[in-house]
Amino acid sequence: MMEIKDFVAKGLTVINSMKEVRETTFNGVSGRIVFPNGWCASIVKREDNKVQYSVAACDYDGYFDWNVLKPFGTDKGIILCNSEQEVCRALSIIEMLN
Repeated sequence: MMEIKDFVAKGLTVINSMKEVRETTFNGVSGRIVFPNGWCASIVKREDNKVQYSVAACDYDGYFDWNVLKPFGTDKGIILCNSEQEVCRALSIIEMLN
């Protein structure tokens, strides 16, 4: 079973079109996983206690695409997750995007 740390271990560091370094990081509260498909997953641990994490997709330049995850059951462009397993499922979706 995948864990967030597994995605971090295989994440990339890239230089985007604005010459900024985008690297994979996660400190347990927030982070970014950089995938080779041009997408990054942004992970934020939420403090509202309704859900544990939110996961969103942005490109290497940091522009969020609030529509790209809609086909996967989200209406606000983010995937809300109650467990690390759900975060990993969201990361898998972003990893498979074209």
